[in-house]
Amino acid sequence: MKDLRRRLPTTAVLIVFAYVTIRFLPALYFSALLYLLISLAAWELIRLFRPQNFPWPLVLANGLLVALAFTVEWIDLIQALSAGLVASGLFFLFTIRTKERLDQFARDWGMLSLTIIYLYIPLYFLLELKKLGANYLFFLIFVIAVGDSGAYFVGSVLGKHKIYPVASPKKSLEGLIAAIFTAALSGWLAVLLFPITVGKSTAIFTAAVIGLFSQLSDPVESLFKRAAGKKDSGSLLPGHGGILDRVDSYIFCAPLLFYLIRFFWK
Repeated sequence: MKDLRRRLPTTAVLIVFAYVTIRFLPALYFSALLYLLISLAAWELIRLFRPQNFPWPLVLANGLLVALAFTVEWIDLIQALSAGLVASGLFFLFTIRTKERLDQFARDWGMLSLTIIYLYIPLYFLLELKKLGANYLFFLIFVIAVGDSGAYFVGSVLGKHKIYPVASPKKSLEGLIAAIFTAALSGWLAVLLFPITVGKSTAIFTAAVIGLFSQLSDPVESLFKRAAGKKDSGSLLPGHGGILDRVDSYIFCAPLLFYLIRFFWK
């Protein structure tokens, strides 16, 4: 309960902040703000493994190339991503003088690639959802928030059967089932709350799938933190850890929702 009391005020502030920025911020400023948040998450991810001497400005440069893919029509996403990775790879190669540097190159370039694939590409899908309409982002946030809340409360009270004992010991089968069920319920409510053109059955199915995948994001990040020997990715948000701890579900589910809308929503 003590942890819950710390989490609730931060959660309330984040909800209000998300609503105001999505609803009222002009598209360009919203893109810049989201890019900044993802860049902070990228910085936290890098610091988990490379607290010193990692050339993280290269990550921001590559992220900017990816950002250009949806702000400038003539730049293709894959071309931008490939160009960024190749450019950074060449930069590292031309600075190698010793075997130690070669080993460092393998680690740094792998970290760079992970950061771009794990964070900056999902950023593209978050902004694509915003282009479809603010209500699609509200749908994503609402479903994940309700599903996470259901998983948290049911898992805390009834959770007995651990499903990720190594990566995420607190995750239980009971919490996962609650996440799927409450997320599905939130999909039905979202059709009533937000003017989105989709049938209730499709919204319920979509929300249930998002509820499932949002619970898979936590063990993935937990694996990163355990490999680095850290409990949280950061301490910026009281009761929530860092930015990365808050955006993991959204970066996992944004591409999923985008393609579900594209291929299944009518």
